[in-house]
Amino acid sequence: MKKVLVSDYDGTFYRDDIEIKKNIEMVNKFRALNNLFVIATGRSYVDLKIMIDKYKIPYDYLILNHGALILSKDLKVLNIFSLDERIVKDILNYVSNSKIVDEIILIDTFNKNVKDTTCIVKIMLKLYNFDQAREIKNVIDRDYTNIKSYFVKEDDHYLVEIVSIKASKSFMIEEILNKEKIVKTNVFAIGDGINDIDMLKNYNGYRIKNSCRELYPITSKIAFSVGDLISNII
Repeated sequence: MKKVLVSDYDGTFYRDDIEIKKNIEMVNKFRALNNLFVIATGRSYVDLKIMIDKYKIPYDYLILNHGALILSKDLKVLNIFSLDERIVKDILNYVSNSKIVDEIILIDTFNKNVKDTTCIVKIMLKLYNFDQAREIKNVIDRDYTNIKSYFVKEDDHYLVEIVSIKASKSFMIEEILNKEKIVKTNVFAIGDGINDIDMLKNYNGYRIKNSCRELYPITSKIAFSVGDLISNII
């Protein structure tokens, strides 16, 4: 019976150039058996496409922006949870007045750095100061409803990423199962971060070795790599 493997990208599917090539090789074997491979990430389509093109990553569905958007492999939008325009404008006004955010990035379905606020899927706030980044996140979490925020550490800066409260990797996986008519027991999920909690809890969840501690109580099942997990379920 057809299986589905859902993998987070950063820190899970990709950790270094050697491992990702092995993971891709195993994904190709997995898909050759008529199974489905899904990437579920906090990244936007623009940012993930760079990696897909670079490594020639095969996939059947993309769950993006922490579960706010799902695309089929032919890039049809299957579901999307945009931010309310009033909330977007309110957050932009607050951030602009705070004068501590270094860059504000608005993302819609397929584009980054957009100006139109009517269909924003994710707001990214870029800061170089850790304490200020945490302060911004805490204020947004406290003062705004109908949103979720995530704190992301990148090379020399920090991101506060804001999406709809409806955004959920787990919910988008359910959309795939309904479309493909696949039973829940045939779904396997693997991740390493906080935004993976719901999908690891609701499906056959594995945490990648060296995942964040918040995943420890969610699942005791550990995989050393995505390729390693595939070899066990194929």
